[in-house]
Amino acid sequence: MAKANAAAEAEAVAMLDPVPSAHVVVLGFGPGVGLAILAKRLTSGFILGVDPSGAMHKQAARRNSDPIAAGRVRLERTGADRIQVPDATFDGAIAVNTLQLCAPFANTALELARVLKPGAAMVSITHDWAAAKTAGTAEAWVAMTLKDLGAAGFQEARAFAAHAENGRAIALVARRG
Repeated sequence: MAKANAAAEAEAVAMLDPVPSAHVVVLGFGPGVGLAILAKRLTSGFILGVDPSGAMHKQAARRNSDPIAAGRVRLERTGADRIQVPDATFDGAIAVNTLQLCAPFANTALELARVLKPGAAMVSITHDWAAAKTAGTAEAWVAMTLKDLGAAGFQEARAFAAHAENGRAIALVARRG
């Protein structure tokens, strides 16, 4: 998983393009590859990673031990629909191969809208095959996800082919209204 998702993680961080002092929430951090990429970029910022998997928590903690020790990264074993922070805490959100696992996604979209600052971006990259497995077709998953983001108050939501996986991954970008 670490090697397979590395390009998508790097692409998502580049698309979010956070400033070094940004506060970013990462949904479904997996083995922590994206956290490590983001931590190198956020030299004075903060990253909260949420993932319900104990196995992923252990791998990510090992991979990111230095920024965790420095207090720049915190990992929580929870779902993306139960982020324990005050409203409007984060400047951005990243989810790589995660949103299709958040069921019902409408709850996650509402939680993201709660924890993101107005105007903050949410960037997601998802395997097209995983999206299709979730909703029957990748197109149906995109339509459902964009609808839920819009209902949660996100604006400028768009989907397009990511560069990762030779263009066979779906990128979603939306801004909290």
